[in-house]
Amino acid sequence: MASRSVSVVIPTYRKREFLEPTLHSLAAQTYPSDSTEVVVVDDCSGDGTADYLQGLDVPYSLVAISHEVNKGRAAARNTAIRAATGDLVVFVDDDMRCDPDFLEQHVRFHEEHAGAVAVGSAVTAPELGHATVYSYLDEMGVHRLEPGSRCPSRYFVTNNASVARQPLLDVGLFDESFRRYGFEDTELAFRLEDQAGLAFFFCADAVAYHLHDQSLDDVLAKRIDTARPLRRLLAKHPHRARELSADVLMPVGPGDPVPLRLRKLAIAAATNPFFYTVVKWLAGAFWLRALSRDVMVYLLACQYRRGLRLTAGDTLEP
Repeated sequence: MASRSVSVVIPTYRKREFLEPTLHSLAAQTYPSDSTEVVVVDDCSGDGTADYLQGLDVPYSLVAISHEVNKGRAAARNTAIRAATGDLVVFVDDDMRCDPDFLEQHVRFHEEHAGAVAVGSAVTAPELGHATVYSYLDEMGVHRLEPGSRCPSRYFVTNNASVARQPLLDVGLFDESFRRYGFEDTELAFRLEDQAGLAFFFCADAVAYHLHDQSLDDVLAKRIDTARPLRRLLAKHPHRARELSADVLMPVGPGDPVPLRLRKLAIAAATNPFFYTVVKWLAGAFWLRALSRDVMVYLLACQYRRGLRLTAGDTLEP
């Protein structure tokens, strides 16, 4: 008999070809299907996703909800959480293939860790290859830690994570003003830690594979796009800026203390467009592959800083 009722929350937007293997992998779970529901919120995809969900035959309880207008990932997840009936919420993105014991591992974690959040292992699907960008993505965040260890709340990502439903409701769910891509999960994690007192752990045995192919250019472009949500995050949690290494990426301000001002000027010099272009061109070179993580950190920092500079005078409208 299952020990927990589980609600898997999946927001989706124009990714039907990836959503199908995600839902089929959840149909092959070792965890009892009669204790599992999957809540999918179609955020006005307009690509046939809603019709596909209506005709899907799966062993678990499938709850399919459609937004009439696009509201963003935070709002879509909130819609799903409000509709969920399970006491444990498992977050999965619409382009992940879950191992057969994925849900079982998440449930087992919560049986052993009361008042905690599980951050699972999300890695690139092996069939996508081993490009430098994937090597970096598969080594960042929780993958830098020992399995089972406690992790910073900033490592919380909603492509593979779980938390009891009640704390989500208690802290007010996701902030729906985060309509653009990025940092809505980080902002929620900070409130789960600060307001609900939850601890975060790396649940390495809960594995899901990212199916969406991404080039280096795709990954770098996303970092510019996340500048506005990053600004929103820092406005809500300014004491977290240094933890996120974002303090040195912001433009120099008149109130900056001298040490911070000097660090910002050094970062500005190191991330100038010429150096960025050269390093990006060299990123695929054989002799830089051993330094792929450092190279990626540099390139991403350049893009974050560029995005923050471009949006320096913007308001924080969604």
